[in-house]
Amino acid sequence: MSPALGVLGVIEGFYGRPWTAEQRLRLFGQMAAWGMNMYLYAPKDDLRHRARWREPYPAPEAAALASLAAAARPQALRFVYALAPGIDLRWADLGDQQALVDKIVSVAELGVTDFALLFDDIPPHTDRAAQATEQAQAAHLVLRTLVSLGLEERLLLCPTEYCGEFAVPSVRASPYLRTLGEQLDQCISVFWTGPKIVSPKINVASVREVAHVLRRRPLLWDNLHASDYTSHRLHLGPYAGRPLELRQELCGILTNPNTPFEVNFPGLASLADYATARPGWTAAASGRRTLEAWLPEFNSAAPGAGAEVTFSDLALLADALFLPHRLGARARALLNAAQAFAASPQDPSLRRKVTSGRDRFRRILTALEAGHNRDLLYDLHPYLVDILEELSRLLETAQHPESDRYPYRGGLGDRLLTLGWLRKV
Repeated sequence: MSPALGVLGVIEGFYGRPWTAEQRLRLFGQMAAWGMNMYLYAPKDDLRHRARWREPYPAPEAAALASLAAAARPQALRFVYALAPGIDLRWADLGDQQALVDKIVSVAELGVTDFALLFDDIPPHTDRAAQATEQAQAAHLVLRTLVSLGLEERLLLCPTEYCGEFAVPSVRASPYLRTLGEQLDQCISVFWTGPKIVSPKINVASVREVAHVLRRRPLLWDNLHASDYTSHRLHLGPYAGRPLELRQELCGILTNPNTPFEVNFPGLASLADYATARPGWTAAASGRRTLEAWLPEFNSAAPGAGAEVTFSDLALLADALFLPHRLGARARALLNAAQAFAASPQDPSLRRKVTSGRDRFRRILTALEAGHNRDLLYDLHPYLVDILEELSRLLETAQHPESDRYPYRGGLGDRLLTLGWLRKV
C-alpha cells in the first residue's frame, strides 16, 4: 500500500444480517493476498455490539469471537472489536462507566487486542462540545483499561459528527469536532466518511480541513460500496472518486462494503489496487482488472453445462449495479434504449438493443444457476430477476399492449421511489 496509509482494510459495519464465520475466514485470506492489514468487527445488529452493549457475550458467541480473532493473526491482520455504547450510555452514571470497562475487559480476555469506540448514528446533544468531552473521557477510560491489561495504547473512535454534512455549523466551526481534536489523546485515530455519509467524491482540501480541526489525519470509513440503506441495488463498481493524492492526507482507509458478502470482490480488489497505485492509475482501468479476476466465479459450471458469461456480460452487470450515485456507461446506454423503445415500440433497432441486454442478464443468471458458487447466485438473484423481468415485460407489452402476463412487482417502496427523485437522477 501507499507508505502514507498505515491502515487498509474492511469494516463489517452495516445494518442487517452479519456475515458468517466461513465468509469472514474467506475474507481474511483475500485481505492478506491484497496486502490489507485491518478488519473491524462492528455489525450493527450484533446485539451485544450496540443495542445491549453492556452485556457480556454468552459462551457460544464468545468462543466464536475468540476463534475469529485468532484466525486473523496468521493473516497478519489486526482484528479490531468495535463497541457502540452511544445509543444509551449515561456517562454521569458510574455504573455505566464500570459497564464500559467490564465489557472491554471481557472481550480482551477472548484474545482481542485492538478496540474501537463508535458514537455514530446517535442523536446530537444540545451542547455538542459537552457531548464531545464526554466521548473523549469515555475513550480515555478505555485507553487506561487497555494499558492496565498490558495492551498497546491505541484506539479508534467514530465521532457523532462523522461527515461534513453532520458538522454544525460547519467542519471548520464545529464546537464538537474542535473539542474532540483538543481533548483526544493523539494515539486515538478518528473516523471520517467524507463530505457525506456516502460520499461520491472526496477531495484533498476537505480532508485537510477536518484534519486541521481534529489535529490529526483522519481514518477514512468509506461507505462508497455500502448497500444497507437500500434493497434496490448493490454496488459493483470500482473504487472511485478519490484522487491518489488523498492517500497522503489519511492515516488509513477502511471500507464498509455491500451487505451481501459474495458481491464484494470487485470493490475490495479495486480498493487494494488504489492503495498501491502509481501515477496514471484510473478507476475505470482498475474496474476492468477486478472484473476480469472475478469472471471465473460466474463460469464455475462443468463445461457444456450452460452458457458462458463473457467479460462484456459481467461489465454490463457491474454497470447496472455500479456506484451509489450513478449507473455505469453500459447500463445507461441500455436504459436510454429501453426508454426510447417504450416511446417507439415498433423501432426494430431499439428492440434489438433491449433484447440483447435482456439476453446478457439471462445468460448471467443461467450460468450462476448451473454453477457451484451458490452463495453468489443467492446474493445476485433478486437483482438479476428484477432486471430480467422488467426488460421482458417491456418487450412483451410492446407487441401485446393488453398483455397481463407480467404482474406489477413493486410495492410501496417502489412507488415512493418515483416521488421527487426522477428530476435528480
